[in-house]
Amino acid sequence: MSASDWLGHFERAQPRLLSDLEALVTRESPSDDPERVSALGAWIVERLRAIGVKAETCPCPPRGDAVLASIGAMGGTLLLGHHDTVWPVGSLAESPFRCIGDRATGPGVFDMKAGIAVAVSVLEALAARPDPPPVSLLLTPDEEIGTHASRKLLLETALRHRRVLVLEPSLDGAAKIARKGTGSFEVRFRGRAAHAGLDPEKGASALLELARFALHASGLADAERGTTVVATLAQGGSRPNVVPESATLTLDARVWSQDEARRLEAALQAYRSTDTRVAVEVAGGFDRPPLEPSPAASTLYERARGIAFELGFELGAARVGGASDGNLTAAAGVATLDGLGPRGDGAHARHEFVLLSDLPRRAALLACLAELA
Repeated sequence: MSASDWLGHFERAQPRLLSDLEALVTRESPSDDPERVSALGAWIVERLRAIGVKAETCPCPPRGDAVLASIGAMGGTLLLGHHDTVWPVGSLAESPFRCIGDRATGPGVFDMKAGIAVAVSVLEALAARPDPPPVSLLLTPDEEIGTHASRKLLLETALRHRRVLVLEPSLDGAAKIARKGTGSFEVRFRGRAAHAGLDPEKGASALLELARFALHASGLADAERGTTVVATLAQGGSRPNVVPESATLTLDARVWSQDEARRLEAALQAYRSTDTRVAVEVAGGFDRPPLEPSPAASTLYERARGIAFELGFELGAARVGGASDGNLTAAAGVATLDGLGPRGDGAHARHEFVLLSDLPRRAALLACLAELA
């Protein structure tokens, strides 16, 4: 089918697509509530099975169940998303699902239940064809908290496919061709307590060493390379009149390249205390590698951009600081194009919304990309 034919199909299918979106948003699924995440996963599986799509839930303890679905043979396109959200139970009562004009609102509607609704509509359309292309769908249950429980399933599934299309929200309509890698470091300091007034020289201040380390870490940032190192949490000391014996510092680090990640990790580990009586232990690292552009991913983007032009909209290319599961699939060597979800705004914010008019366009774009050889 041509791009315009697909667009017409999904415009006619929009009432069902909106019904699915409402069902998804009204089933709350916070990351830290495995039962609710699994319940939403079970609903998605039943919805897919009802339209002839092979689907199953995959346990990911201690988190909720993932969703894995497929049509045709394995090995073509993987549609990737997540069905957990950052919103606690009860958010729906404060911000109910609503459609007003061209906007749908509600907790998780933009990040990323609209992307799931689009994926379901695409699978339904492709499954109805006599010879459907090989397309799979994987929804992880813990993306918002690091994809630790489902990471093995994610990587094994991605490596069985030629390309990954990530259904995360677009950035004002643009696809995300690069994402920063994200690192978190916890630095512990152990000094020696002493009375702050009687004999402070007998103490070794963990808090003072923490301050020196924070300045060292801040100096590793590189604006030209887009590398940031931010001290986000600090704890130290026990009483106002005691030289602090212990302290803890948390750092958030973001980089555009794996080389920068290695540089930062080495520099943080190489720190030596100014006060040799204070022991310093650096734990943590880069949990999600950067999504760096590759030749295959660039080719995929250009194909998507051409299809979008046929559909009547410009598909821009954005580089963003936040990470997603696309970081992991790209680092594993699979051509990955991120940010293909519908337009909207307010991810993780109370004004979160998605543009209803963009849903058919996004569905048509995904259907065309799924038909690539």
